[in-house]
Amino acid sequence: MAKTVPAFIDNICMACRVCVIACPFGCLDMTRTGIDRYGKAYPELVSPETCTGCGICARECPVDAIEMV
Repeated sequence: MAKTVPAFIDNICMACRVCVIACPFGCLDMTRTGIDRYGKAYPELVSPETCTGCGICARECPVDAIEMV
């Protein structure tokens, strides 16, 4: 079975950092890859090799902007 990883739904994400803080493995960070017109940084999976697919980030997201895929 393939490991699941977080996928971010950019048009829902509030860039609140809750997922970054919640990740017990430090796999997420705020980046400017998906930069919007306001210059916000958004969460991104920056360490996929360390991600265990636990889903804590998705469960902690206050607006359900993370899907485990």
